[in-house]
This record gives sequence, structure tokens and C-alpha cells, in this order.
Amino acid sequence: MPPTVKIGLVASFLLLLTVNIVMLDLVIFSGRSVRPSEMAATTIRILPTPAPIDACSSFCETQISALRERIDALPTTNSEQRSPPQTSGSVKEYYISFGSGMTQSNVWQDIPGVEAIIDTANYPAIKSVTFEVYLKIPTANGQVYAKLYNVTDKHDVWFSEVSSEGPVLTKKEAAITLESGARTYRVMGLSTLKYDTNIQNARIRIVTY
Repeated sequence: MPPTVKIGLVASFLLLLTVNIVMLDLVIFSGRSVRPSEMAATTIRILPTPAPIDACSSFCETQISALRERIDALPTTNSEQRSPPQTSGSVKEYYISFGSGMTQSNVWQDIPGVEAIIDTANYPAIKSVTFEVYLKIPTANGQVYAKLYNVTDKHDVWFSEVSSEGPVLTKKEAAITLESGARTYRVMGLSTLKYDTNIQNARIRIVTY
């Protein structure tokens, strides 16, 4: 028998012996029989990806919420501020706030900062417009008057004048007509006897069809 054949037989024998030893070890240590297919198979387990951690803590969220509230509370100057419409069937009501102030003058005087820009183009099919304001004289001396002034066209808003007397805050109303387009309207007031007067919560109510 050629030497190369003998070497091949020896190598084959050693390989078979090694495989048998490995199989025997698996049987002894695992306590069960091992199939050849189980030796060849490889099980791959895919671990679930951990959920991302929220980088913003509760303190961070609190600060963000407080910042948003401050931004929302900032006043808008020289622009129209209107509340969401209140609907009743097809009719809608809009309220445009002017603000509050006071005066001691016995002649018509501008109430500082109590004004707003109103654009009638934002309110199609206007049914009615009402000037509303709360008035009082804490000392009950004399009378308090208030009215709207059209700053853009430099004249009073017709029929907007209202008055009151006494220390009780009283709501007064006047039906008015707004000029077409964008106009700046300002509240003016006077105190007949020059006593402190309060002009509060002045606003416009617009009703549309």
C-alpha cells in the first residue's frame, strides 16, 4: 500500500475519532442526545431595541409650560384682539377689548392705551355693533362720560357717547356703526366735577349673520 494512502487512512481515522469524542462529551454534559442537525444549526436572538429616554425632565417641562404662558400673556399693541366667536345658530358674536382707565378731566380726554384697530373686512355680513363699557365715580360726585373716537378719520364715532353717575360700577351700551376697512378706535372720557372716574372693560361687540 502506497505511503500516501496510509497517511490518508490515518487522517480519516483520527477525524472520525475526534467527532465521536465531541459527540460523547455533548451527550454526557447535556444529559440528552444531540442530533447532528442541532450541532450545525445556529440560533440568532435579536434583542429588542431599548426605548429612547426622554431627555426633558419634569422640571424642564414645567419651565417650558411657564414660558409658553408668559408668551401667551404678552399684550399685542396696535392690533385687533378679538375673542373666539360665540355662536347661536347661524349668528356669531365677536368681542374686541379696548381695556380700562380713568380720568379727572372735565373736558374730553383720551384714555391712554385704551384703543384697538378694527378691520370690518374680518367680519362679513355684520348685523349689529355695540360699544360696551363699565362706568363709576367712587365719590358719587358729578357724572362720568365715555365715547369712542375714530383716530384714523379724526372724528367721534357717531352715537357712541354714554354716561353714568354714582359709586356702583354700571354697564352702559350704545349701538354704533363702524367705518369700512381698518380703523383705529380710542376711548375718551370726562368727569363733570373733576373727580376720579373709572372707565373699565371697554369693548366692542360685533354680531354677524
